[in-house]
Amino acid sequence: MLVAAAEFLTYREAVALYAELRELGLVALVKTCGPPTFPFGEGMYYQLLLDENALVEAREVLETFARQRTQAPELRCPKCGSPGPLPVVGVAWWKRLFYAGTTLHKCTSCGKEFPA
Repeated sequence: MLVAAAEFLTYREAVALYAELRELGLVALVKTCGPPTFPFGEGMYYQLLLDENALVEAREVLETFARQRTQAPELRCPKCGSPGPLPVVGVAWWKRLFYAGTTLHKCTSCGKEFPA
């Protein structure tokens, strides 16, 4: 019987997890789930289904994937790629309005400002 090993995945996450499981020799099924998208009506997200007997073999890969998924990726400058940009202090009113709901960061290497 197939059981859901991971749910609400993006397409990229589903393909990466599927490839990792294939390297272990486990066969998985990826299908759409979640609320429908318009105009086609397919699900917005994906789920990965495994045979319930294969869950024991896939447990380590699934736990590692879940841990990586919950960690925030390291913020990098989109221009030069350097890590660790700092939040901008004292942002002009028009930038606060334009970038509402985000935090403006400034790269320490090249000086580029960008929202994150």
